[in-house]
Formats: sequence, C-alpha cells, structure tokens
Amino acid sequence: MIPRNIVPILAFTLTLTVSPTGAQNRPPPPQPTPGATATDLLLARPGGLAATALGSVIFVIGLPFTLINGSTNQSAQTLMGRPAQYTFSRPLGENIGGMGDPGN
Repeated sequence: MIPRNIVPILAFTLTLTVSPTGAQNRPPPPQPTPGATATDLLLARPGGLAATALGSVIFVIGLPFTLINGSTNQSAQTLMGRPAQYTFSRPLGENIGGMGDPGN
C-alpha cells in the first residue's frame, strides 16, 4: 500500500519534468564564416577584453555603493561577468554583434 502523502509528491514531481521535444525542433546554429571568425579574433575579442578590464575598474570604484544597497552581485555580473563570458566562453566567430543571450 502506498502512503497517502507520496501520491501528491509524485504527481508534483512528474509535472516538473521537462520535455525535450522543443529542443528537437530548433535548427542547428549556422557555421561561422571565415570573415566572422577573423573579425571576432581581431576586433571583438580585444574589445571584449577591454570591456572586461574597464568594467572591473568601474566595479571597484562603485563597490562601496553597491555594498550599501545590496546590488553587488548584479553589478559584478553586468560589469565583469557578461563581458568576460563574451570574451572567453563564446565560440570563435559566433554572436560577434553583441552580448547575446545572458542565459547562454
């Protein structure tokens, strides 16, 4: 016999499962062109590195204010995390036009 409190927990758990059907409908990302790869390597990566360094300086200057209002994590992510992710984590030649989706 199954205890009564297990059934609602099991039903709730089953509703949280994610269906992979949405991921199957997406087309594969396009392959970067040689021009996009060269532009990324020569312009976007150095620009991202400069943005990361400048964001770090601005973060340190604003740190006393972000500590007061509790927005230190948000400030660090915006000023240093996103530019660093753009510079170091993004595949070469992809999404060179902007910061892209922050969740990726």
